[in-house]
Amino acid sequence: MNLKKYLPESLVAAALITLSGCSACTEQHDPRGDRELFKQEEATGNKKPTKLQADGTLPPKTDDDSAATSTGAVAATQSAGATKYANFCSPCHGADGGADGPTAMAMNPKPRDLRDAAWQDSVDDAHITKVIKEGGVAVGLSATMAPWGQVVSDEEIKEMVTLIRGFRK
Repeated sequence: MNLKKYLPESLVAAALITLSGCSACTEQHDPRGDRELFKQEEATGNKKPTKLQADGTLPPKTDDDSAATSTGAVAATQSAGATKYANFCSPCHGADGGADGPTAMAMNPKPRDLRDAAWQDSVDDAHITKVIKEGGVAVGLSATMAPWGQVVSDEEIKEMVTLIRGFRK
């Protein structure tokens, strides 16, 4: 009896509460505020990467590079090989080749310390290229060294080898 009288009003009240909750949720997760950031990242990502110099260092900054203030813009000034190293190699081998990347502690065997002068002297560029392209198993090393030949171009591998050679202590 009283239920029939208050049921429509209760449903309307519940619907209003639900809709107001959705509005708050929508405002909280509104992606429109990220559009400017996305545009900046898109512009940075579409910039042509610079090539490493013959000694493995980055070229001097130009006026165009000085305008880059975000970390994404700075990363875009690196060569494609340096970017691939940062993405695929540094988690294990570390940013400077010291085998101290964030995943290295959990690995057995430990990744190669690319700074080791004795190791650098014992291998040629073709060997390093083969390991990057085909993985550790291709040269009798651990299978935890993944093959990257399907996702890294030959030019990027050359740049990575130059970068690795620059880690030598």
